[in-house]
Amino acid sequence: MLGKLKHLFSKPIESAPVSSEDDLLTFENPNFLTDQEKIAKLLCEIENSSPLCSVQVDGSAEDFSSSILGVKLDKNSIILDELMPKHGNDLLLHSRSLKLSTFHKGIHLSFNLTDIEIGHSRGINYYKAPLPERIFYPQRRRSPRLEISSIDIPFGGVVQRTGISIGGYLFDLSRGGAGISVPINRARVQRGDRIKNCQINFENYVMDFDLSVRFVKSASAGSSKVQIGGLFENLSSKSQSKLSYFITSLERVEIRKQKA
Repeated sequence: MLGKLKHLFSKPIESAPVSSEDDLLTFENPNFLTDQEKIAKLLCEIENSSPLCSVQVDGSAEDFSSSILGVKLDKNSIILDELMPKHGNDLLLHSRSLKLSTFHKGIHLSFNLTDIEIGHSRGINYYKAPLPERIFYPQRRRSPRLEISSIDIPFGGVVQRTGISIGGYLFDLSRGGAGISVPINRARVQRGDRIKNCQINFENYVMDFDLSVRFVKSASAGSSKVQIGGLFENLSSKSQSKLSYFITSLERVEIRKQKA
């Protein structure tokens, strides 16, 4: 479904909390990207990598999740997915502005969007806004990029809509969600699907959960491999704790590698 939306619009790293450094009044701050061509190039790169993004809506202290569905350079606009949890959409319709943050190549970045409009395509809502005039992008690593694909963490579950089992390996993992690579999309997974009875195994711990699918895309042109990204649901407190500890341990390993 995401692929279809991406075509119509021309498209868990865990996001860090928005930093107090993000002072949008400081035009001369070298941590800000203001060249419009560079901003467009950066946003297209983020669109292609399809990370889950953290969203803060004006007037709310809660963090929400979304993803970039498309960047339309000819119309100077950016397209965003609906917010999760869903009540964030009501807040956004009221405020019409947000702050989005994510990681790209291990670098934390964030930007503001205003004058947001809602659109509809094939029964799915999306948001459209003018491209940001500047992006907080210090261009230095603040958090290591985790190479989850090299760890070979298997994934299994059942697509609720089709009743077909699906299996693959994680390529991305955060405290809020995961990205799964599957050899072929036999289960016909679409954006908005729920994958039930999911399991992954790490450090001799079996984690059970459901996955709310946020994007589905081809791994590369001409390949049958598909990448599926989603948010964890029905995660027990024990699993949340185990997962957080596991990710922290991976981050520490990467930090030590960078210092070696």
